[in-house]
Amino acid sequence: MAKAVAHICILVADIDKAIEDYKQIFRTVSPGLVEREVVKQERWAGDERYITAFFEAPGDGVDIQLLQPPDTESPLFKRLEKAGEGVHHIAFSSSHLDDSYRQLKADGIAVNDHLVPEHPEGDLTTDVRHFWILPRSAHGVLVELIDDYRVEKGLLTGRR
Repeated sequence: MAKAVAHICILVADIDKAIEDYKQIFRTVSPGLVEREVVKQERWAGDERYITAFFEAPGDGVDIQLLQPPDTESPLFKRLEKAGEGVHHIAFSSSHLDDSYRQLKADGIAVNDHLVPEHPEGDLTTDVRHFWILPRSAHGVLVELIDDYRVEKGLLTGRR
């Protein structure tokens, strides 16, 4: 139901600096990640705002997402203060998100209590949804399952 890894998300304190630093790194270690535009975008997941940017991988490669808290009141900021910068989650995309959610829950895997709708800042139309497989079921790793998506002109957008 879910495809191979869709993206790896890195929590950062300063997304502008992180974009520049990762561009420099990827030019050498994975040049395909810097062939396309990287755009900073404000988005909402449920009632939580966040700032993100995607390095789009060519073909079936794994995208890299940068994630920055929007302010000091954000749960992301609290996590950043506690754990510092680093990998936030690993994401798999699915064209059958509802089925995946129900099956994992039925199998006793710890997931959050609902599918979370996402949308870009300024547009209340949901373009993707996601849910979390909680670290207690994934040996300390936060795993996201997200609707199939694409990165278009540097921006995350749903395939629906």
